[in-house]
Amino acid sequence: MAGRPGRSGGHNRLSEAEHVLRGTRRRPPRPYGLRLVGEGEAPDHALAPELLAGLAEGGLGRAFVERCWQDYDGWSPSTLVLLREAGLLIDALDALRGQKGERAAQRMLVTVLAALRLQA
Repeated sequence: MAGRPGRSGGHNRLSEAEHVLRGTRRRPPRPYGLRLVGEGEAPDHALAPELLAGLAEGGLGRAFVERCWQDYDGWSPSTLVLLREAGLLIDALDALRGQKGERAAQRMLVTVLAALRLQA
């Protein structure tokens, strides 16, 4: 019952080992499906030209997109949109250094990168 002393559940918390023995251990959340390409492996897909559209030639955003494309596999249409948006934001952030919109661009970039869930 809610609000009753001694019934809040804090006193009878199970250890990790007890959860494993009982079969009640929760699994960690599953990743999106992006996996790192192994050492010596080459990505089995060619870089889509529409991903690079609008990105500055030789810019940081383009380099980021190309590197992620080489290092990760399992791209879905939604993660491809996020990858391209991250590249555009990196280019915008590079152009906004020391200006008023820099902070907002940084926040948006962090949000997009968190949604991508790139893991090292």
